[in-house]
Amino acid sequence: MRRRNSGGDDDKNICLAAGAALALTAGPAAAWEPTKPVEIVVAAGAGGASDQMARMMQAAIQKNNLMKQPVVVSLKAARRGRRRSST
Repeated sequence: MRRRNSGGDDDKNICLAAGAALALTAGPAAAWEPTKPVEIVVAAGAGGASDQMARMMQAAIQKNNLMKQPVVVSLKAARRGRRRSST
């Protein structure tokens, strides 16, 4: 009587091959660092919740030295109820 392969060995081989491929391709990644000042753009008026949140983020980033570059908050207030977006 012949034994049928239930596929367990094939699944194991596929997992081993996938793991080996991942280990070979996942080399040490270089950390990205900005070369210019980082700008947080707030599309709202000064003193609002968005402005306050952006300034708290700026303070936390600078206090904890999370970036070598300075972090700047820019307010770009919307005109006539429309928000501006730039790319």
